[in-house]
Formats: sequence, C-alpha cells, structure tokens
Amino acid sequence: MSNDMMNHRGDIFDAMNDWFDLPRKFWDNNNGRNLMQADVAETKDNYVVKVDLPGMDKSELKLNYQNDTLSIAGTRTFNQETTNQKNLIHRERSMGHISRSFRLPNVEASQIHAKYQDGVLTVTLPKRAASEQDSSINID
Repeated sequence: MSNDMMNHRGDIFDAMNDWFDLPRKFWDNNNGRNLMQADVAETKDNYVVKVDLPGMDKSELKLNYQNDTLSIAGTRTFNQETTNQKNLIHRERSMGHISRSFRLPNVEASQIHAKYQDGVLTVTLPKRAASEQDSSINID
C-alpha cells in the first residue's frame, strides 16, 4: 500500500508539477552546494576546510592546490543492487561528479594535510611564514 502511494509518478498532476517547477530547478544554483557543504576557518597559522561528503569513498576524492586555490572533486557511484528501479520507492541520493574550489592564498603547499573520516573531509592548509608573505617593495 505505501509503495503504491509513494510510487505515484506518471499521473498528469506530477507531470504538471515537474513542468512548473522546472524554472526554479534550472536557476537554483544551490543544488550543487547542498551536496558538498563546507566550512572554511582561518587561524593565525592555517586554514581549515571541512566538507561534508557522505557516502563517498576516499578513493573517489581528488584534492589539488594550485594558484592559491584548493580544489576538491569527487565521484559517487552506486552498485547495481542500490540502483534497482523495481524496488525503489523514493530517490534523493545522486550519482555523478561534483567539485568545489576555495581561494586560500599564502599556503605552504608541501605541508597540506587531509583526513577523511565519517563522511567529513578535513583539509588543513598551513600558511607561509610572514617573511615569505611580505611582497612589499622599497622605492629608491
């Protein structure tokens, strides 16, 4: 009974709801962010980026720091058992590729540390020493 009630796709009203909701879905830029929510904190010595990546395997994540930008990318896949449409009542989890970038200047790239635990990626980016950051130029 609940399966019949939940699996009601295909009637005229659902088709109309999908059609009229399409512009909001098309222009709503928050859909991708909801899949990869992040907090970025700054201390005197480093930046700390925490990103929620539930259900992703560590091997599916790629990190890169280049040109003062931290890039995080991941790919989520499901095995055939979890994508069986016959028994699926409701789906909100998605498959595919997602990425985010954060501009974080003056980082000692060789000292970046990342840890992935319980669906949360934590990246610590140590700042360069003050003497290395100073780019002032004396005028003669």
